[in-house]
Amino acid sequence: MKLLCVMPAIVASLILLSGAPAPAEQHRATRLGDPATRFAPPVKTAEELRSRFRDPKLKPDFAAVLEQWGWTGKLEDLFHAAETAEIVETAIPIGSTMPFMSSRDNGRPICLRNVLWAGKAPAPAYAFNFTSNGQRYRCVTPKACSNFFLDDLGPEPKPALFLKCDAPTKVPAGRPVEICLTVINTGNASEPATTLTLTLPTGATVISKTDGAVISEDRLMWEIPDLLPNKGKQVCATLQPAGSGTMAIAATAKGSRAGARESDCATEIFGVSAILLETVDLADPIEVGEEVIYDIKVTNQGSVPGTNIRLVCHLPNSQEFVSSAGATAAEARDRTITMDTLPELAPKAVASWRVIVKALHPDDARFKVQLQSDQFEQPISEDESTQLY
Repeated sequence: MKLLCVMPAIVASLILLSGAPAPAEQHRATRLGDPATRFAPPVKTAEELRSRFRDPKLKPDFAAVLEQWGWTGKLEDLFHAAETAEIVETAIPIGSTMPFMSSRDNGRPICLRNVLWAGKAPAPAYAFNFTSNGQRYRCVTPKACSNFFLDDLGPEPKPALFLKCDAPTKVPAGRPVEICLTVINTGNASEPATTLTLTLPTGATVISKTDGAVISEDRLMWEIPDLLPNKGKQVCATLQPAGSGTMAIAATAKGSRAGARESDCATEIFGVSAILLETVDLADPIEVGEEVIYDIKVTNQGSVPGTNIRLVCHLPNSQEFVSSAGATAAEARDRTITMDTLPELAPKAVASWRVIVKALHPDDARFKVQLQSDQFEQPISEDESTQLY
């Protein structure tokens, strides 16, 4: 028979009820306080309870009982809580079963499992809460003896963060890109302060931002307060990319309690080809025998370079080639003028040529120009009308 700090007159009231193996046996107690079985002297104040856990002679006995129980927490967490945590008065209800309770057998510290409190009244006790290895516990100590036990309150409530970065897959060069970050608290406790950080891509500039984001060096930062469990927040920023290519976005969410989470996304900034061909005669009408000057201008209005630009001019029968100058040299054959290939024309750049022809006879003349480049399947054409008289 195991004795649970019962009063001497009623030692027999603590009865071993089960014939099952020791780990499954149950103990029944009706009175507490037997000096032979109590873990330590009774406690009358919270400070006396603290002194029990503080006592260097008792600390090995605490360790022995918890080792017998198979506890996986840390002793230092228990002792620290006993010293600093709030201690409250409580009572062990009649008919409640404690998972274990410390006791003594011939002075040796022992762990009694499944202890049923069968007294006539609730047993006054002290209690405090603490956390160890991610689990919450309630340490309860009856006042009549210092036989303690732990209630496992389950996992410690913790916030946990999920982060997602969203950006369009492709955007034409020159257009702004909207980046949105979504953070969700997937834990079971509130996160008091979450910091979202978006690292700005090289050369990108911030056009707009939501929720009071702060620009710090090469990053945008948001502060999200009080993120409740299963709640989320989305923040966005509009960036102007520096050029074409892949714009990579790296983002991080970090809480004051929750660990950091990372997410990334990317947008392909693709160039758009656009060529403007303009042809203008500098004087109109032109008297027969006089010269007509045509200015030809090619403007790259796109966002990618134009490559292998080739111009061909066609003269009507009423005109005759005189000379040409400009971005590349020209060769005239019959009434066709072919400009040498321009290898590349940068975005927003302009290339120009000047062609001089002679008016041979009266005509409503059409000076025709065709442009071809690697970026266009069909030629770009431009006609200029000149009255010859």
